[in-house]
Amino acid sequence: MNRTHQFFQRASDDYHHLIRTGNAFQFVRPIVEPRMGEKVLDVGNGGFKEFFPSCTSLYVGLDFSLEMLKRGPEKEFQSVCGSALALPFKNTTFNTVLYSSLLHHLLGRRWKDTRRAVRTALRQGHRCLEKGGNVIIIEPCFPKFLERMERFSLFILRAFFYVTGQPDAFIFSKSSLEKFLLNCGYEEIQT
Repeated sequence: MNRTHQFFQRASDDYHHLIRTGNAFQFVRPIVEPRMGEKVLDVGNGGFKEFFPSCTSLYVGLDFSLEMLKRGPEKEFQSVCGSALALPFKNTTFNTVLYSSLLHHLLGRRWKDTRRAVRTALRQGHRCLEKGGNVIIIEPCFPKFLERMERFSLFILRAFFYVTGQPDAFIFSKSSLEKFLLNCGYEEIQT
């Protein structure tokens, strides 16, 4: 089990309290919910449903932390314990795949490992997506020059996360995420 997995296993109670008491997604709900289809896969869901689209009949929340899923207060959706890098679903099962605050946690040992993990996660989502479906990504983004600086200081960043007990993270630029999406077969990208 890697450090990020361990962090979220330990932090599940605090995470759910923070989500319940805060309203982190209040500003993006009006943008996201109308774009969600009838069958939604929420990858990296953490056991908490943040979006409530009216047209959705199937909502599946996937997370790699069983503790996060168990402690999640929401019981109105299906919870599945699994990895974003190997989604346990058949091809074309969903018409919306949501990645909310997940991709930045796919930090590998080196930049190429990080890039490979993000592409793998996006390809897995693309595989599970019906033709004409939507992928929705909610991520913090850096300007390109800050992403480059972050990439060159990856070793120091990882040491900082380790010392402070925080989960590994890498903040991408919008252009990097767009390139990843195009590389994985997605079309008509809107930001």
